[in-house]
Amino acid sequence: MSELSDNIFRSLVRADPWLRAPREESWVEIESWVGVELPRDFKEFVRLYGDGLVMRHLNVPHPNGIDPLLNFMKRARRKLEMVLPDYVADFGSLSFDPKLVIPWGYSNWDGDDCFLVPRTGGEWDVLVVFRQLACIRLYGGGFSSFITGVISEQEVPPGWPVLEPLWEPVRGTPLV
Repeated sequence: MSELSDNIFRSLVRADPWLRAPREESWVEIESWVGVELPRDFKEFVRLYGDGLVMRHLNVPHPNGIDPLLNFMKRARRKLEMVLPDYVADFGSLSFDPKLVIPWGYSNWDGDDCFLVPRTGGEWDVLVVFRQLACIRLYGGGFSSFITGVISEQEVPPGWPVLEPLWEPVRGTPLV
């Protein structure tokens, strides 16, 4: 993670980050389960602001938070397998393999789920599964581009409210 991205996250969120970093063994366990090294910018955002809510509704789990990231990932993957056939008529038409997407967050406003989508050459996209709209949308440019677009209100996904504060800890988090 570059110091530049760290500073961008901090300047956008305008809140003090956590002092407790995820345990290294937690990342090892998560990356072993997903089968790939996660993007550094995602891991840095989780380190700084995981177990928190972006705009009071986008829940970003932390590996050692109240609902550990790996547990969340396993549940979200099962949920995706159940709902995706209702949203996509032809899996062959997708530009990605749905079995390779990696859950990372959800909107508790309307139940939308967020996934990282690995691309060739180490690039990543973000997929949002819109429960209320019964559709999916792929956001190019990687995690930093997506989260920056949301927080700066430049590209807020449809149906997502823009609420203050921009970030707050999840109620009951053990990271406080």
